[in-house]
Amino acid sequence: MLREEVLRDLARRAATDPGFLKQMRRDLEGTLAGYGLTREELGLVDDLRRRTASMSDEQLARTLASGLRERTGGPPARPSVPSWRGSGPARPARPGD
Repeated sequence: MLREEVLRDLARRAATDPGFLKQMRRDLEGTLAGYGLTREELGLVDDLRRRTASMSDEQLARTLASGLRERTGGPPARPSVPSWRGSGPARPARPGD
């Protein structure tokens, strides 16, 4: 079963956090390891990554934001960034990554 809220949160973060988006595009499985995605959810995210590979990060962020706006009626809210201390599902990128 797909957890739409988890997928929406990932899309929000990718649309509002350029570092997270860049990290996802570079190492999807490593970036999402702490989110506990099901195989089906990871497959959907990976499929989206492959279908949007020719887009710039900016174009993809706008596309994700637009899709979220259509589904929720408003712009994406900035999700809270997980802490490196383990309080969130994933560790933020190290400076320079």
